[in-house]
Amino acid sequence: MKKMKRIVAIICVACLAFSIVGCTRLQVTREIAKVNGRVITEAEFKYYLENVKTQMLAEAGVQDETGFWDAEIDGVKASEAAKNKALEEVLRVEMACIKAEEKGLTIPADQAKQIKNSINFPDKEQADAYNELKKETGLSDELMIELMSKATLAGIYANDLLTNSPEALEPSAEEVKAIYEKDYVRVKHVLIGNTDEEADTSELSEEEATKKAEEYKEKQLKKAEDVLAKAKAGRNFDTLVKDYGEDPGMAEAANGYTFTKGEMVPEFEEASFNLAVDEVSELVESSYGWHIIKKYELLSEGEEYDKVIESVKSPLMEKKYNELLDSYKESMTIEIRNDVFNGVKVK
Repeated sequence: MKKMKRIVAIICVACLAFSIVGCTRLQVTREIAKVNGRVITEAEFKYYLENVKTQMLAEAGVQDETGFWDAEIDGVKASEAAKNKALEEVLRVEMACIKAEEKGLTIPADQAKQIKNSINFPDKEQADAYNELKKETGLSDELMIELMSKATLAGIYANDLLTNSPEALEPSAEEVKAIYEKDYVRVKHVLIGNTDEEADTSELSEEEATKKAEEYKEKQLKKAEDVLAKAKAGRNFDTLVKDYGEDPGMAEAANGYTFTKGEMVPEFEEASFNLAVDEVSELVESSYGWHIIKKYELLSEGEEYDKVIESVKSPLMEKKYNELLDSYKESMTIEIRNDVFNGVKVK
């Protein structure tokens, strides 16, 4: 179901990157935890850890890991935060599998076949990467399939919950409305680009090319200032977008852009959230050029509104799902091998 895409994606994280994760020399048989007597190996934990590390680096926009894992995030060392999150995820998947089995849920035969076939890569580059992964980690095909099967069964359990017990995951209309009104904004903008993408500088010297680029930028800045003056004077903003805007996305966004924090370039985001409804910004410069932004009332109906509301619901449902899984800890026996857990290094 559409609403569950993010939840299923979270608990199927192990399915998503088997051909690309670069784990290093995992110990396959040493156990790191048990859930109701079911063993979670260090290899399984480290697999989730590698995925968590990738997520954290992407969220932080970090390319170079140097020093990142020694830094603190909300008062916790980044390396410890990664390990704690990975442990949470692998425990949740195990608990979801136990609950799924208690309900008699199984992986359909066609899906089970697909999982087994997923490690047979037709592409030589992917096959070589997979074989290198096995060589480096000692993980067998059987364990790879087991990890993917667990994540798949956990996803089946999540979908079963939504189908048969939607109240356990569905956020209230009040919760959704509060977050939508607090954390989202709708704007339109006129973009005046600062780079001539079609300029041919192949026959120019570096100095000539630089001069030409600077002249173009000066001309565009003057244009942006002229358009801003028109906007401030009350000219129809849709007309300005149509006549002067250089963002092709605006041509397809009749209602403008509705977004939350972290989805746009920082300069654009900050200016948008600081505006009052119907207010026009000053020139906002980003790597794309100059933006003239106007803020609008949030949508309250329509297809686009429905899509945004679904995106608002998604993290709320994920939170409720994780809280539900965590509540199972009270009725399950969970053992953590702290000596093994503490010995795992993040680098």
